[in-house]
Amino acid sequence: MVLFLLTSITITSLEAPASAEGDTEAKIEKGIEDYLEEYQVPGASVAIVHNNELFFSKSWGVTGESEEKVTGQTPFTIGSISKSLTGIAIMKLADNGTIRLDDSVQEYLPWFTLKNGKAAEITVEQLLSQTSGFSTYDGLALSDKELAGSNAIKNQVKILSEVDLTAGPGEKHQYSNANFLILGALIEELTGMSYAEYMQKEIFEPLGMKNAAANKEGAYKKGYLSGYQSWFGVPVKSSVAYDNAGAPYGYITASSADMVQLVKLLSGKGPDHFISDKALDLYMTPQVQTGEDRYYGLGIRISNPDTPKEIIWHSGSTPDSHAEVFYIPETGWGGVILTNKNHILEEDGLYYLKNNIINLLNGDEPEQVPDHSLAIQCLMLGCILLLIMLSIYLWKRFRAQKSLKKGAGLFLGLLFIVLSAALVPLLTYSTASPWNSISVFAPDIALLTVLSVILLAINGLQLIISAFKKSR
Repeated sequence: MVLFLLTSITITSLEAPASAEGDTEAKIEKGIEDYLEEYQVPGASVAIVHNNELFFSKSWGVTGESEEKVTGQTPFTIGSISKSLTGIAIMKLADNGTIRLDDSVQEYLPWFTLKNGKAAEITVEQLLSQTSGFSTYDGLALSDKELAGSNAIKNQVKILSEVDLTAGPGEKHQYSNANFLILGALIEELTGMSYAEYMQKEIFEPLGMKNAAANKEGAYKKGYLSGYQSWFGVPVKSSVAYDNAGAPYGYITASSADMVQLVKLLSGKGPDHFISDKALDLYMTPQVQTGEDRYYGLGIRISNPDTPKEIIWHSGSTPDSHAEVFYIPETGWGGVILTNKNHILEEDGLYYLKNNIINLLNGDEPEQVPDHSLAIQCLMLGCILLLIMLSIYLWKRFRAQKSLKKGAGLFLGLLFIVLSAALVPLLTYSTASPWNSISVFAPDIALLTVLSVILLAINGLQLIISAFKKSR
């Protein structure tokens, strides 16, 4: 009897952890599926590792274009997580003595110049930590241009010669794609290879990232298919092509199986002799504070450094994809989430899903993923409807030869025309984003804005004409 009780207790104690793990997996899977349904995401792939061992791996849905089934080997564009891989590439070059991080960029790119003459003051380290002085806007102005050709990166960097820095080198953090565009050109200049060739030979192959690529030809050869843009929440196959110039800052493609290898590297369990511990530690060392308990390293983000809650992470988005990668040193948990639909107003959803997964892994209360909202689009549609109704009303008055008071009609007409002319500049200024970025990351907002501009102009002209028209 005693032997039976002891055996039962032993079996129960062994089953408990397995049961807890199964429960955690089920909660994670449900959280992901709830998110995919709420945000109407056509395809996704998620992988989670614990102490270098795969804990969870599952894929859902289909790709864009030919709608292939998504698997753990399906490449997605990983957005700004590309910066993390470019950062590792630069750290490898520093590790083997090819470059020094505190050297001026001009020492390696003598053709790189700036209008204000400060190019010589920018160091490699400042580009990595995003403290070079390039603004977010200037980086976006060069992004998502759908460029092809082997010289795309260098040609885009040359355009920066017309840009003024918005801060002195080293003065403050400004997240900018321009920094990593320059680093991509730096890699090409120093190695004599294209950025894509160097990344394939020195980063992807040694890390075992079999499906990863850093140019359009390589991406499609390895199975990449574009994703979906969001129009009023509905996924629509993307109209934005791969941008070869964007690979260093946002257009590397990789599968969830590939990204697991990056997580292992962040945990210090990468391939032997790939990079020194000293270089990897420096890469993940906070360089500049970007928010409360948030810092930027040399191509990677760090939250709550040197505490049990420390997280090493980066997020990434393109017009038709959104991704998250993270590693928690204290517990050994890490993971990647890849999705193939995006909209600037939907990006918070994936951030909260990542936090929800982390909380579940840590045994904490899950974080609620916010409901998908179309409030801004609905508000804009309401304004457009009012403008259409006003236009019809003014047209009927015109047909009936009814005039407006000259002063009031002229004032309102000019006001509408001024608003029409100012609407796009106001939108780009308030969002610190060029029009191209708005049109590819929020195509429905861009369309509604254009319709508003047209209707404001039409109503303005009608008001002015009515003001000068004599009543019958």
